[in-house]
Amino acid sequence: MNRLWVRFSLSFMMIALLGPVILATIGFLTVQTGVLRLFIRSELTAPGSLTDQLADYYREQGSWEGVSGLIASYDNSLPAELTLVFVDEAQQPIYGTDTTEGERIAEQLISISVDGRIRGYLNIVQRSIVGMPFPRPDRPLVLNQISNVLLAFAVITAVLGLSAGLFAGRTLVTPLAQLSETARRLGKRDFTARAVVKGSVELREVAHAFNEMAQDLEQAETLRRNLVADVAHELRTPLTVLQANLQALLDGIYPLEKDEIEKLLDQTELLNRLVNELRELSQAEARQLPLQQTRVDLNDLIAQVVETFQSTARKQGIDIRLNLPAEPVTLKGDRGRLQQVLNNLIQNAITHTPASGTITIRLSQDEEDIQITVQDSGDGIPAEHLAHVFDRFYRVDRSRSRETGGTGLGLAIAKAIVELHGGSIGVSSEGQPGRGATFTIQLPTTARPELP
Repeated sequence: MNRLWVRFSLSFMMIALLGPVILATIGFLTVQTGVLRLFIRSELTAPGSLTDQLADYYREQGSWEGVSGLIASYDNSLPAELTLVFVDEAQQPIYGTDTTEGERIAEQLISISVDGRIRGYLNIVQRSIVGMPFPRPDRPLVLNQISNVLLAFAVITAVLGLSAGLFAGRTLVTPLAQLSETARRLGKRDFTARAVVKGSVELREVAHAFNEMAQDLEQAETLRRNLVADVAHELRTPLTVLQANLQALLDGIYPLEKDEIEKLLDQTELLNRLVNELRELSQAEARQLPLQQTRVDLNDLIAQVVETFQSTARKQGIDIRLNLPAEPVTLKGDRGRLQQVLNNLIQNAITHTPASGTITIRLSQDEEDIQITVQDSGDGIPAEHLAHVFDRFYRVDRSRSRETGGTGLGLAIAKAIVELHGGSIGVSSEGQPGRGATFTIQLPTTARPELP
């Protein structure tokens, strides 16, 4: 009984039943007040009926004395809600006293003429009705037929309403049942499950929203699996190196000297950096990375970061050029985190720019955004790699080692930090040597950091 299709069908049936009941009620009342009187009037005025008998009675008796018995025999055959009233030519009551309808009833009087002179008036009066009248055996045949037709109409409509309710209920519930089954499959980690899009507009919208959610879950599960696999892969190399070197030291293959210990220390530092970066990335993506908000002067910040890398750039023959506006550009944000982003972009630019190359850093501002671009003149990024540059552990040059190519998390962390500041970061490249790549950071003029 608590199932939706059952409740929907019963509700539909009740509505379908209510209509015929109301229609039948109106029909019965209409028959009583109009059609019923019309049929009875026709029967009373038919040849040989009561009006003719009353005329013959007056001819024989010369008065209306004792006529009540004749009228009563007809009155008793009428439906319970109707009665006859008979008055003489002077409107004096002879049979019946219910004249409460007054002038309205007077319009329906049936005159009784004897030899061309009116000797009385016969009228059909409706009594007060309590409840709905039902067909009686003594009711005229036509009235019984009308009542039967109305009753049959109510029954047929109820059956059709129930059938329509069952059909509509099943039509509504079937997509919901399929959606429930799809949800159970997702609960069992079958992320390929999708809901069937059919039914009404609302059901289609629900199915589309559910499928979008299922697709997001599938992508999240894929990312989770890839992350676990990537972390395992990234940790395996330094751990393998540590294990092999320690075993070699224990076996006496390598002497226990400072150089060997430094190699082991490098691997532990790599592991430590990888773990720390993973922690930062997970916090940033979960919007839980703490931000120390202050008023940041981007002109000063960029100049300071560039000064840090000038020595390294000169050793490699790389020229770092600054293009900063004359007016200060400030925003509210975390200076340390923004510096971390710039450090990563400039370090990557130096790594991928050959000797005698240039790196250009620009800062600009308009009414809506602040833009920071880091452009190098290196080999560039092939088009097929552009969409994955900010993915975890992704390296455009697979030949680079972790020592020269980093952990592959820097750009993913930079993207998360920029998004925490309400901005975005992108990359463009023609993929040709000497044309390099351009990383663009866009921050809102009135920074809206998404704080945890």
